[in-house]
Amino acid sequence: MKRLAAVLVIALAASTAGAWEAQTTQAGLAEQAALGSRLHKRLVTLGFTGGLFEPLTIPPADAPALIADLHLLSPSHGAVPDGRGRHPALAWIAAGAALADIPARHAVNHFFDPTTGRGFERPDRSIGNDLLDAIDGVSLPAHGVPAPDWVVDPHNPFNVSGFFDEYAKAVTAATPGERSRAMAGALIAAGAVLHVLGDLGAPARVRGDAAAQLDQLGGGPDDRGSRFERMAALVYGRLGVPGPSRVITRVHLRDYFTSRDGAGLADEIARTYFSPHTLPEPTRVGDETTPRLVRPQPALPAKLNLMAASRDTGTTLRDADGTCLARYKVASSTLSFSLDDDCELEQLAKILPEVTAYETGLLDFLLRGELAIAVSQQVVVSAKGLGDGTLQILVEDDRGVRRSIGTFAIKPGMETLAKVAAPTTGTRVVAMYRGVDLAGEPLVSVGALPLTTH
Repeated sequence: MKRLAAVLVIALAASTAGAWEAQTTQAGLAEQAALGSRLHKRLVTLGFTGGLFEPLTIPPADAPALIADLHLLSPSHGAVPDGRGRHPALAWIAAGAALADIPARHAVNHFFDPTTGRGFERPDRSIGNDLLDAIDGVSLPAHGVPAPDWVVDPHNPFNVSGFFDEYAKAVTAATPGERSRAMAGALIAAGAVLHVLGDLGAPARVRGDAAAQLDQLGGGPDDRGSRFERMAALVYGRLGVPGPSRVITRVHLRDYFTSRDGAGLADEIARTYFSPHTLPEPTRVGDETTPRLVRPQPALPAKLNLMAASRDTGTTLRDADGTCLARYKVASSTLSFSLDDDCELEQLAKILPEVTAYETGLLDFLLRGELAIAVSQQVVVSAKGLGDGTLQILVEDDRGVRRSIGTFAIKPGMETLAKVAAPTTGTRVVAMYRGVDLAGEPLVSVGALPLTTH
């Protein structure tokens, strides 16, 4: 680990970072969430037979601004589609995760402090080189939109509403080409939403420590960013990002970010880990040495090992699972705390699988809702847990073209949603409900069934 830390000192000088690195860490997190979710099965159900590996196309002429943004990314990272705008489904969700930081001013909306309810707060400390005025030419605002609000904000080009709009079109659009384009758009939006959630896995982003995003990294006066997030990119890259430790289930979208019971990702990370500028304050050693905490959690043990801390190398504060939380040392009768690369690498090994767990759960939440379809003399569509909304039933022919054969208003508590005469021709019946669930959360619920006609 010491050798690795030495390598990192050199490598960290290479470039600036404003978040989990978009094209490595964020793309890897989104891919792991997709692989662990129901997305593959849902794509196959809806007629995208290759599932996560189904080629989906956004013709460049249809979305020139999007394609231009994609070409700002590095082709070597796999987020740029081919000249026809074609990419596998899995690559589109990774591309969405990479695009969430474009334009760069949107990155300030990927913070949330559950203690204050605020997002990014412009640091007031002097860090030199006018970096409080601009990073890479981008002006830093005084405040950012809190991350849980940003994912539903109408100014966010990849918000949750945009996901549902595109997802609905991917079910109901007439032609395979239109559905392919819409599904790619839905996956881009989903990847961007996952990115915003995933950023809350970095302790500084949930502890009001925006200054940690502007730390000197060593590659010159303008090379500033989060050392913690840079290390994640260097150590795990994209393909090395771990899969989910579990899959998180929540009733409300916001609960993945923060919840009253403290079970959101921001809540968990904020109370479990220190960040560089929220460590316990330096304290003079006396008969009762009690360092002042910047935040109540993580709490310190009743007694610190001051004898071990007096050694030249100091000692380590660990959590109940043995993960390093900080180093502490006594020098010149002063107890101080710090974070080093090896300590933060231990934290990354715990945090990244947890972030993937929340992202997997959020993706499943966006895709939740299945309609049951039965066909005999009639097409019968049923489901549970739906609120107010609209049901559309479609039939697909042997060219892949879909047409509506019925639209129905749905009221809360209905289980048999609609009955319509079975079509005499066609290869597949598809149904889509759009509305809200019984918790009032937006929902697109879908179902499909191969159709046998005589």
